[in-house]
Amino acid sequence: MSKGIYTTEPFLNLTETNVETKAADCGPVRRFAALPERLYARFAEWSGRYTVLAIIFAIMLSFLLTLRVAMMVAYADLQKLTLLQGLSVFLVGLQFDVLVSLCFIIPQLTHFTFVPNRRVSGRINQSLFDLTWIIAFLFLPFICIAEFVFFEEFQSRLNYIAFEYIVYPREVCCNIWESYPIIELLTVVGLFSGCCWFLLRNHFQKQISTPLPFRRRLGFFATVLTAIALLWTSTSAESRQVSRDRVANECSWNGLYSFVYYAWTCHFDFNKNYLTLEDQEVNQRLREQIVGAGDHLKSESSNPVDRMVATGKPQRDYNVVIILEESLGSDFIGVLGDNRGLTPHFDELSKQGLLFDNFYATGNRTARALEAVMTSMPPIPTESILKRDHSERVFTIANVLAERGYERLFMTGGRGLFDGVRSFMKANGFNHFREQSDFQDPVFVNAWGVSDEDLFRKALGELDKLQENGRPFFATLLTVSNHRPYTYPEGRIPETEQTRNNAVKYADWALGYFFREAQSHEFYKNTIFVVMGDHGARVTGSQLFPMSSYRVPVLMIQPDGKGQGERCSTLGCTLDIAPTIMGRLGSDYRSVFFGYDVLQREPAHGRAIMQHNHDVALLDSENRMVVLGYGQSAEEFELNRANHQLDQRKIPDQEMVHNAIALFQSAYELYYSDRWFPDLKVTGSHKDDRI
Repeated sequence: MSKGIYTTEPFLNLTETNVETKAADCGPVRRFAALPERLYARFAEWSGRYTVLAIIFAIMLSFLLTLRVAMMVAYADLQKLTLLQGLSVFLVGLQFDVLVSLCFIIPQLTHFTFVPNRRVSGRINQSLFDLTWIIAFLFLPFICIAEFVFFEEFQSRLNYIAFEYIVYPREVCCNIWESYPIIELLTVVGLFSGCCWFLLRNHFQKQISTPLPFRRRLGFFATVLTAIALLWTSTSAESRQVSRDRVANECSWNGLYSFVYYAWTCHFDFNKNYLTLEDQEVNQRLREQIVGAGDHLKSESSNPVDRMVATGKPQRDYNVVIILEESLGSDFIGVLGDNRGLTPHFDELSKQGLLFDNFYATGNRTARALEAVMTSMPPIPTESILKRDHSERVFTIANVLAERGYERLFMTGGRGLFDGVRSFMKANGFNHFREQSDFQDPVFVNAWGVSDEDLFRKALGELDKLQENGRPFFATLLTVSNHRPYTYPEGRIPETEQTRNNAVKYADWALGYFFREAQSHEFYKNTIFVVMGDHGARVTGSQLFPMSSYRVPVLMIQPDGKGQGERCSTLGCTLDIAPTIMGRLGSDYRSVFFGYDVLQREPAHGRAIMQHNHDVALLDSENRMVVLGYGQSAEEFELNRANHQLDQRKIPDQEMVHNAIALFQSAYELYYSDRWFPDLKVTGSHKDDRI
């Protein structure tokens, strides 16, 4: 084995004597060139089996550096970065990479340290080491490719979205299979990994057989643990904030670190990690922001905004159909300024209804939209309440309409298991639920479920059945087609290429199909339709809070042509959908909703509430935006509506900061104390206070 090593791997296997002999026969230049070989030979002789870990450590650092360079070149706006900021991206990134790489070698470091010399080179241990090395060489390129793909979609390192996706391997794996050349990528990864293992295996096996005294082995072990401890205490998620460019900041940290960080912090105590106020001030500010002038507050309720909302209108038992369009941001909509002609059917429908052109999503996930539309609850940082505990008793618009005798239907083209949709909806007011398994012989199915036209075709039949019951109904339809891998049935639109724009065109075609068909059905003339995007297409841009990705279209088509061809430009967000619908249905209703009826709101008092990763934000009609961050931070920005850029102000307005704290702190506390529901023990009018 030794002879083979020396002839095939001269650099890795030269002994110190051989190097010195060869160097002596050479001139000064060649002796200088041989210096790295001499240094390596001495290091290998001194470190023995730990040379293996040093090589793996160096390879991992090189992979992570290459990934960071690729992300910076592909996605960061380099012209906006100063030289110092650019260097900081790599210096901070190196700190994260060293920490992660040291943690990566801990298992084999422990093995090398505590397994005796006579056993470490045994057959069983050698086989175990071979398996460990091939897994490591497979993992490194694979994780880099996966991170780059994830960054392309979300312009973020692996975050809580990646953590959540692990729970739903079917949708995610099918999506990846249909979106990327998996066979080719796996082949490249396999060949590269196999070559690395083949070239280094003999040298690794030789090094692990070199005996080392236990004291030296223990020294290596202690040194690595000490380095990890020092890096751990000096490194935090906030370290990546090297500039005002969000993408550059994302490039500066490490995907494996961020994955563990988000997995660890997705369930955390808001009150320990964000700015908070005393309960009395929270309740007072909450009522000032939420309770309307004509509302009757239940002053003895355990919920500080439990109230009877006065719409000031007679009750009208219209049917209500909400259509949540996957990833349909405002930047795709022709009547909202896009000139690519992607949404001709939506544009034509806008002539029949009332278009809200200043709406923002509360988050960048479908689950966030469902949470906001149904519960009118501000988004708690990280993941949606659909997947949290305490989600089985949450007050929704379905609960309100159930009190009025409505049938309640939720339909999705995907699986109800995904994002906890089925369990949440069935527990909180819906008495009918349809999902992918309920569709017989769908026209088209992709990784996320049946096509939009399948959903709409079945919805027409389901709505007819509800109409026949003689009771008004509330239905929510959730589409899935406008999502990577962007596949759809042939022949619906001229284009066949799998692109985001073509998926939008197909989603728009299917929407047009639904309304053409629905107009001939009996339920149509007595139904309020709300068509809206659940969130923008992707989180793009360099802003710390990417505002352009949060703008969504909202179109309300009402019976008898009310509001036909009109626009509402009052600032609102998806929390306001339920109260605005209830305003059209009239009569008073019991509520704990944080949203308001946008059509009754003074434009000067509009506001939007949003969440991005660990940050939560409050935007007002004067374009001021307060962002509350993890680590008890508060920042204020001014939003440029022309380009959706955020300009930071030096000192945040404390009044607005406190209003934002009141909204999010109370939402967290009410949810986790099971008080996101009217207090049914408080019913009498003598306990009401008119605001």
